[in-house]
Amino acid sequence: MKVKFITLGCKVNQYESQALSEEFAAKGFEITSQQADLYVVNTCTVTRRADAKSKQAILRAKKENPEARTVALGCMVKSNEKRLESLGVDYIVGQERKQNLLEIVLNKGEDRNKDIWSLKISKFFNHRAFVKIQDGCDNFCTFCKIPYLRGKPRSRPKTDILDEIKRLSSRHKEIVLCGINLTFYGKDLAPGEDLTSLIKDILNIKTVGRVRLSSLESGNIDDDFLGLFKNEKLCPHLHLPFQSGNDRILKLMNKKATTSFYRMIVAKARKIKPSIAVSCDIMTGFPYETEEDFNNTVKFLQDIKPMRTHIFRFSPRENTIFEGAKITNESCVSKRYDVLKRLAEKFSVEYKNNFLGNFLYMVTEENKNGLTCGYTENYIKVFLEENVPLGKIVKVKVNKVIGDKVYAQISK
Repeated sequence: MKVKFITLGCKVNQYESQALSEEFAAKGFEITSQQADLYVVNTCTVTRRADAKSKQAILRAKKENPEARTVALGCMVKSNEKRLESLGVDYIVGQERKQNLLEIVLNKGEDRNKDIWSLKISKFFNHRAFVKIQDGCDNFCTFCKIPYLRGKPRSRPKTDILDEIKRLSSRHKEIVLCGINLTFYGKDLAPGEDLTSLIKDILNIKTVGRVRLSSLESGNIDDDFLGLFKNEKLCPHLHLPFQSGNDRILKLMNKKATTSFYRMIVAKARKIKPSIAVSCDIMTGFPYETEEDFNNTVKFLQDIKPMRTHIFRFSPRENTIFEGAKITNESCVSKRYDVLKRLAEKFSVEYKNNFLGNFLYMVTEENKNGLTCGYTENYIKVFLEENVPLGKIVKVKVNKVIGDKVYAQISK
């Protein structure tokens, strides 16, 4: 039987899809990217747009092969069962049952000995391998439904993580640590286990080329943690989900940090590693955001100058205090979005231009149309005007920036 996995959303979802596809392959299923007999849609529900994309993915799968069975998996499932049933989905498998997907499809009954950490990988579909180290969150930001879906923070056993990275690092030169809230790592484990301690152990693995961190909430980011960026194996890249640059809005969001704290983190990181890349998330259209609040966010971004900014519109989510809220001024939200987008583009080009004539190290990930592309240690996507073997870390010299594209050449 042919199985096609369709994955939406975060790096954690991508890791889990890889782990599940390996389980299915081990049982004799053929994993395909073409027409299949079984479609597994690993859903996302962080915004209404994510819900819509998940629904569209299911409909496309059913159109591609009307005779196939379909699975709706993961975050969107909870509170959307009736909607999914109306789409003709055969298996509706929530986040808490994800690890038992194979048993459910085979109608064998669920294995109570399996938990979310039963999902492991031996390889990854990309040359930069994602490794899940943590699940769950209990920050309960007022715009976010994920704590109600993923549950309380849970940390993967350190030995399990280290063993997996040892397996992967022989074929994947970059390891990306991911989780729902990375800075919670170790909170539920023995004293002394935390993200800083884990990273130190990972950096000591000889076969590891380099390590990158995915999105980081501000909790537990201290001087000891920031000092890790002195190690050349740790990619100089911090992604901080600011969401806003205004303290009043951050408080309404139930965020645990202030703008001054964010500024302090960025300043300290840049003192340790002046070229460090700082990327972020910023929300527009949050309820009660005034023009003054928005202008403070603009000023905050002008001070920080992120190299990359993910801008998204507020979306009312189930179980949050804003469930059912309506966006009353769409035109105002759109204008603010456009302002943020222009700022983001400006800061991105400025950051990239800083590296003209400089040497960086990229992981070669894709050959296409005579070009090789991949990401540098500071998360700049670079294009080489030649085909280079993939899966390598190569030294490159940045020679031009055209729009938002960066071109380089191999350096000896």
